Amino acid sequence: MKTQEGFPEIALQACPCGHYGDPLKECRCSFQQIQRYRSRLSGPLLDRIDIHIEVPAVKYKELAEEEQGEGSLEIRQRVQRARKVQQERFLGEGIYCNAQMRTSH
Repeated sequence: MKTQEGFPEIALQACPCGHYGDPLKECRCSFQQIQRYRSRLSGPLLDRIDIHIEVPAVKYKELAEEEQGEGSLEIRQRVQRARKVQQERFLGEGIYCNAQMRTSH
């Protein structure tokens, strides 16, 4: 898997059944099964993973709720305001985004 920015992304369950640490469902895996499952990833590969994020399970009911999110117009206006702030911040610097900043900025 790759993110939009091109960084590799790895996703895996904590155990074979996927319920280890889940407050709603009990994990039915033995310690040996979990160890064998986790040993499939080599140490050198794990050493190259910089960010580990544990994401809790979401109930289907919560996931399926039809919550009205922000509309495209509101998002566009928010982005335009942020771009204006950046434009003013970098006026005369010869840059237009944070990625171009150096320690001297």
